[in-house]
Amino acid sequence: MVASLYWSFLVHCIPQAACAIDRDIVARVVLPFSQANAPANHVTCDFSDIRFSAQFPQGRFGRCERGSDGRLIVHLEPESYPINPSPWHAFTVEADRPRHIDIEIRSEHANTRYSPKLSYDRDTWKVMEYKRQGSSQFFSLEVGEQLVWIAGQELFDNNDYAEWMRRIHDEYPSLEKVVLGQSVEGQDIAAFVHHGQSHEWLIVLGRQHPPEVTGAMALQAFVEFMLQPSETSEAFLRRYNILIVPNMNPDGVALGNWRYNANQVDLNRNWLKRDQPEVQAVHAFLRDRVDEGARLVYGVDFHSTFRDVFYTTPGSYLTNEPDFSYDWLNLLAAAAAPNAIVEQPSANPNLGNFKQYMADYFGVHAVTYEVADNADRLAIRLIARHAADTLMMYMLTREMPILIPSY
Repeated sequence: MVASLYWSFLVHCIPQAACAIDRDIVARVVLPFSQANAPANHVTCDFSDIRFSAQFPQGRFGRCERGSDGRLIVHLEPESYPINPSPWHAFTVEADRPRHIDIEIRSEHANTRYSPKLSYDRDTWKVMEYKRQGSSQFFSLEVGEQLVWIAGQELFDNNDYAEWMRRIHDEYPSLEKVVLGQSVEGQDIAAFVHHGQSHEWLIVLGRQHPPEVTGAMALQAFVEFMLQPSETSEAFLRRYNILIVPNMNPDGVALGNWRYNANQVDLNRNWLKRDQPEVQAVHAFLRDRVDEGARLVYGVDFHSTFRDVFYTTPGSYLTNEPDFSYDWLNLLAAAAAPNAIVEQPSANPNLGNFKQYMADYFGVHAVTYEVADNADRLAIRLIARHAADTLMMYMLTREMPILIPSY
């Protein structure tokens, strides 16, 4: 079931200043080999009367213990080191009888990033009241025989993607559902292809980094609005082809990884090397289309970070439609809210991210569409809908075709 895309109430931190994000890495705590290398979704802790488990898709913690003061300490461990400071956690708690427990979530390799959230059905979530101190979060919980879900963000796993894609395909059967390839562990890289009447393509990607759920929320709203019948969308879909790859990293999502795929590789740093099967699958599709005469026009890659920001390619970097992102984001700012739209141009030829790949390999612009971790869930959808609407309007004004470099 798809997680509700809203919070029951806003974040509460005690004190409020404790909510500030701190990117500093903390010292590693070495675990016994068997624990440090255990699959993330196989971890359980049994205190005889209270049980913690990450035995489900997207579940993760490293180990747990009972502190001297009785609190239960859940240690967070990443899939590899070094790693982006994005400690992910997702686990269930149940007890033999109703009781009050105190929990500490302790991150061993970075200060905590995600505000802990609670659900009793895995569908509706609320942000918990918690204190933050250093690399730990502290909160209390009433537990019993009913399973309680605790996670850094709302859970949205590979089954949820499959259900979302089924629903979208049922509603829009003209979409072609394709499998671009397989992940490291053999899971499908599923995609939608919409066929327009021209040779021009829009590329939409998401979930290269497993914990970035707010980016996934934005992608869903963006795609749904783009497909929703309207005068603008009908004209856009009549002209343009679209590739939509909502879940680039199904292995990382299933494992509850902080950042990487099953090979411990950051997919959004692999577009230069292109030696990971997930990236290779998308690249092969795009290259085949270009070889057939297609013209890639733009790319939108959805992510999450500490704030809302749109990372773009500088106009000075590309001679082809240099103001594409700038002009579109100005339209978006006028439609949504100027203070909600922040553009940050950057060019990093050796970084290996998707935006840079689109610029260097195909000579076209793309945007890394970043959504704040703590963004209001309704605002995420609203801005994404405006983003889809204004991008379609802007692309419909284009007359000059994209020039594809020869190889």
